[in-house]
Amino acid sequence: MSRSSGTPVREPSDDSRGSIAARNERGADRDAESDRGASSDPFVVAERSLDLTTGEAAFTYRLGDDEFTERLVLDTEHVAGVDLARLDAALDLVHLVMGTSYYKLRAPGRVTVTRPLTAAQLAVAEAAYTHGLGEFAAVNRLPVPHAVQFDVELRPADPPPADAAAGGALLPVGGGKDSALALVVVTPATALAINPTGAQRDVTAAAGVPLIGVRRRLDPLLAERTRAGGLNGHVPVTAINSAISTLVAVLGGFGPVVFANERSADEETLEVDGARVNHQYSKSYEFERLFAAAAAELDVGYFSLTRQLSELATVAAVAALPGLREEILSCNRSYTQEHLGGRATQRWCLHCDKCLFTFLCFAVFLTPEEAVAMFGGNPLEDTSLADGFRVLWATEKPFDCVGERAESAAAMAHLARSTAWGGFPVVRALGEEAASFAAVTGATVAGFLEPHGPHAVPPAYLESLQRVLAEARPPVR
Repeated sequence: MSRSSGTPVREPSDDSRGSIAARNERGADRDAESDRGASSDPFVVAERSLDLTTGEAAFTYRLGDDEFTERLVLDTEHVAGVDLARLDAALDLVHLVMGTSYYKLRAPGRVTVTRPLTAAQLAVAEAAYTHGLGEFAAVNRLPVPHAVQFDVELRPADPPPADAAAGGALLPVGGGKDSALALVVVTPATALAINPTGAQRDVTAAAGVPLIGVRRRLDPLLAERTRAGGLNGHVPVTAINSAISTLVAVLGGFGPVVFANERSADEETLEVDGARVNHQYSKSYEFERLFAAAAAELDVGYFSLTRQLSELATVAAVAALPGLREEILSCNRSYTQEHLGGRATQRWCLHCDKCLFTFLCFAVFLTPEEAVAMFGGNPLEDTSLADGFRVLWATEKPFDCVGERAESAAAMAHLARSTAWGGFPVVRALGEEAASFAAVTGATVAGFLEPHGPHAVPPAYLESLQRVLAEARPPVR
């Protein structure tokens, strides 16, 4: 079967922040650049295997004359009685979405899958390679939306097993505020980290939740081909982590898989020729529902605990947990190979988009002294960072996991009116501008603290979340 995905792309990438929409409006440049993504050879999702005795899984892909094999090393202590049909389907999900890292070298626009898929699995793959690579396409000046044709045989889903998972919830953690909130709300639970870092170990230890790890090793040929001129950019990491988490859940008898993605993940980062491009597409509610349908075929629940929450609501709850908030880390610059290899200390850089956004949110609920104790500094004292804060409510948001534009503006406007923060240089410089932006939509901090919107959180987890939110810290005055 040949299937084409022509739906609008919704996913941007790295730290590039220039006016991508404006660059892509230059038709001649864009047409010339789009040839970089053209290739007569399809991207092939080829063989894969899993050795249950060693826990090593291998996933092979082909692109032209190149063959790539990515490997996962799973914890063999967490292998329960495995249903082979469920295991096969879980491996297929990982194989599909993990391939985006290699597909992007040439972005040929065609994917051949050698194993039959269910309709739900194909829907996940289509979303990951189109919307999930939207930012990649925009940054590399490829056509947006990014259309991908899939050559694949469809099969019916297997009937679910009679026995439900009994190992408790599985919480993929990144080490930031969202992970911290999920760790205190969801019990019993086991945390999961892909290539665990010190930050992830610290936050799970502070919450008293056991952590298991998965080692992920990219094929070294990927970096070699990238250095030789292959295309590079953002891939849908949350989609990849979702698939790996579902595989771990199937192997270990865990369930449900619980992420903590807020409603801000539904807001586009920018638009290109009318097409929405969303850095956080694989964290969005749209993707959550697609992936949940595929996970349900494996009898694994999948949902986002914080789907109805704003970033500010999550921060308010975590701000009330001093023993835990001191352990979180959301700085992307602290996740380099040097940091992951233990050769550098993970800490807030207080300059990147994510650091500035996270500091801004916590400042709404902490005194300056508490914020400095948590972050190790105060970027609101440094006027050279004013533009770094201002871009948080710009038409083209940073390609990073930051909140809604109106939310950032409302937070800065609140600080400008507060006694605690109103005198700091950046707040004085941006307070009036932020207040004007927030006023256009009527955005206020109080309004962002109310949960709303669609979600798929089961009642028991929703009740537990509401109990924690009831203890949230109020905004500073």
